[in-house]
Amino acid sequence: MRMFDPWDWQGWTEGEGGEPLGPNAEHLVRWGLTVAFCLFVASLYPAELVAGLLGVLLLMGSIAAATAAELRDEPVFAPHFTLWDEAAASAALGLLAWLVPSLRPGLVVAHLLAGGSMS
Repeated sequence: MRMFDPWDWQGWTEGEGGEPLGPNAEHLVRWGLTVAFCLFVASLYPAELVAGLLGVLLLMGSIAAATAAELRDEPVFAPHFTLWDEAAASAALGLLAWLVPSLRPGLVVAHLLAGGSMS
């Protein structure tokens, strides 16, 4: 059995066999942890601010991932996931989180049923 080395980030292993994680799994795990951390930090604020703050944090995460990709000279078009893909996914999810609260279809229907106009 191999001992875990906290300084060896390139040696992540998967399962009992100790096979190293592939580049796709490594980037997906890192992106999932980034989204989970952003959601945790956003959930510490009042409910009205969670969606907006989650969007801002994910956009900041996408800027950080793009900066790291540029510093590591990762190719934009690669056969596996890269930091550029993490940046694009974080930006898309952040913009979606920012956009969803403004849609609020239930409030529009309630406003129309109350006799209000759309203009």
